[in-house]
Amino acid sequence: MRAVGGRHDERIERHRHQRVVAEQAHQIDQRALAERGCLLERCLSTPLSGKAEWAHVFEGVRAVGVERSLFSSDCGNPDYPPVEDGLALWADRLLGAGFHEDEVRELIVGQSRRLVGVA
Repeated sequence: MRAVGGRHDERIERHRHQRVVAEQAHQIDQRALAERGCLLERCLSTPLSGKAEWAHVFEGVRAVGVERSLFSSDCGNPDYPPVEDGLALWADRLLGAGFHEDEVRELIVGQSRRLVGVA
């Protein structure tokens, strides 16, 4: 899990390859982090590799809100699709799970832009 934000712009980070990742954390824990201002990264490799169920990932987004979730891919590694396919795969899955196009754009593009100060 990588959570970024919080009071006084402090950064709280855990490497996403540790045992506990946002997609596996209980929704109560995810909400608690989000309430502290954290931005929860959800990486495509986690559900793609079977480490978390797609439904659980989407339930987590709904629990904390689109504004507290950030989507990434980890694609480009040998075990995953090419980089250019990663975020498109996320978009397809999000739309299939009932997220609106504006929410998908925010999760994949808007949050990343804000994080690097472009938005």
